[in-house]
Amino acid sequence: MSRSKIKNLLLLKQIHKAVALIKKGKYEKALQTLDKSEKAARAAESTEALYYILFTKGGIFYSASRYEEALEVYESALEVGENLLSKAPQNLDYQHYTGTTLGTLGNLLRKKGNFEAAAEKYALAMEIYDSLLLIAPENSLFRSYAGENLNNYGGLLLEMASFEAAKPLLYQASEIYTALLVDSPDNLSYQAELASVLSKLGSALIKTEIKSPVSSGEWLEEECGDERSKGQGFLKRALRIQEDLLKKEPESKQVQKELALTKERLGEAF
Repeated sequence: MSRSKIKNLLLLKQIHKAVALIKKGKYEKALQTLDKSEKAARAAESTEALYYILFTKGGIFYSASRYEEALEVYESALEVGENLLSKAPQNLDYQHYTGTTLGTLGNLLRKKGNFEAAAEKYALAMEIYDSLLLIAPENSLFRSYAGENLNNYGGLLLEMASFEAAKPLLYQASEIYTALLVDSPDNLSYQAELASVLSKLGSALIKTEIKSPVSSGEWLEEECGDERSKGQGFLKRALRIQEDLLKKEPESKQVQKELALTKERLGEAF
């Protein structure tokens, strides 16, 4: 066996060990293991392994609300991902890596209050996923990440009071998740994302008076009338989904948070 293959096997074992530690909640030990793996990956010039290590490290920092460290690590992951993509621009996985990292950087910059920089990252991620979905329109992974990025981007634009700009993004996200739910109707993650999108879309419609784009999706047929009534309809639908989700996941803090936001937006709508 060649030395490079031995190094790659050792790297793989270290990464698996780190993932096992994360699952057990032993984050500091996982970071120590990933630090060793990162050094080994750099020494072995194993670029793909290095990307995965950095992305995993960034996720640990993000989960621990260590946002400055997460931002630094994700920026390194983006650099590595772009290096992979430059050598194999047609590789769909590498495009996905870059899109995911850009979207995550957008989330981090948004948390730091750097809205303009966050919007740039979301827009770049959106371009990548638009391209991916033209090539692989049935890929549920790409579709769900595209929808998530659009939802986050639309949410940022709401915070920036850019309601008109937010609406087409949220319409697109809602159609993505509606289509995903046709194939996987019991997927709670898709249900939660759709409800989140509908809640934001309802809020955006209520806060604007310019006519919104028309969707061809059958799920919109019952939503008719002016912007306010459409917005109210989307908010009510989001509320129904979230209340149902809360029955299934009563301990979910995220569902509780999204439900409270929808109720707040509904209060503004009437």
